[in-house]
Amino acid sequence: MSRLHEWSELQKVRPVEELPDVTGGRDGELLLKQLVGASFQFKNAHLLTGRRIPSKGQGRRREIDLIVCTPQMIHLIEVKNWSGRLEVRQGAWRQTRRGGDVVDHGNLLETNLLKQDAVVEYLRERGVALDDRTIRGHIAPKIIFTNPNLQLEQAIEARPDVISRRELDDYLQKQAAKKGRAESMFSSLIDCCLAREPKPGESLGSATSGQIPAAPYQQIVSCLTEVGTWDQLQHYGGRAVTGDVVSLRLGGTIFRVGELREKAGLRPIRVQWTRGRSWGLFKAITGLGALGSLKLGRTRFKLSTTDTVMFHAVGEPETTVRKLVDLQQVVLGS
Repeated sequence: MSRLHEWSELQKVRPVEELPDVTGGRDGELLLKQLVGASFQFKNAHLLTGRRIPSKGQGRRREIDLIVCTPQMIHLIEVKNWSGRLEVRQGAWRQTRRGGDVVDHGNLLETNLLKQDAVVEYLRERGVALDDRTIRGHIAPKIIFTNPNLQLEQAIEARPDVISRRELDDYLQKQAAKKGRAESMFSSLIDCCLAREPKPGESLGSATSGQIPAAPYQQIVSCLTEVGTWDQLQHYGGRAVTGDVVSLRLGGTIFRVGELREKAGLRPIRVQWTRGRSWGLFKAITGLGALGSLKLGRTRFKLSTTDTVMFHAVGEPETTVRKLVDLQQVVLGS
């Protein structure tokens, strides 16, 4: 009866798909969801994904979706997969979704400047041999809109710190067809950033022309590569939530995140469930095999539908408890 109850609870779980704004911009989803913590090199530039920058001054960590490091500039890129129409009114970025709903996103430029401040503070604390003013002059915050279903008002699309999907597509068309989807996207983004860098003697906003000295540049790339990345919960159905794993409870045993990293290493923790109705019912009745399991290191654990993960999602004020039965994978960042 206990196993039948487990099977019944398992059947209640429904796939949780990505939000409409994400599914409309699958390239942005690829950048953020599948490649958190990854690095990529192209034309002497480095692209880093899913970094979180600690800031004592701000009392929090700042999430940076993409960082493109070139010998001249450090581009901090916020990725948005919004659809509908976007306009700026009295400093606020206002999105009108295709259904007519209006969402006020506040001032995205102010948020990007806070991320720039966090990077300057972090590099200073790591001992980068440049003063704050010089570092700040070589940092270029940007916003990229990856959803082809988003219409930008002209004033937004013309901004030097905004990359539209249309502009990115222009670079994508120039990439070799033999490249994979991620490589083409990353190469195009790097090309776009390189094209926007100030030429010698040119000034673009607060950006400084001229290359970063070689030794400090290598130090900056190393520091930003080593900075922590986010954890992820990947739900049954495809939706991914980014944040921090606090602990995992399997039966009466609690594994803190440090122990999980030690046991799992760099491998995702795959949560395996027999979700098929017929085969799951057969297992429940006969007792042949567990309905759910996961592997930590060399040990495989049987799962119950009451097992949970404690997780603090980015942007949420509190830690929440989430059932493993809703998940298909737990990815631990660095």
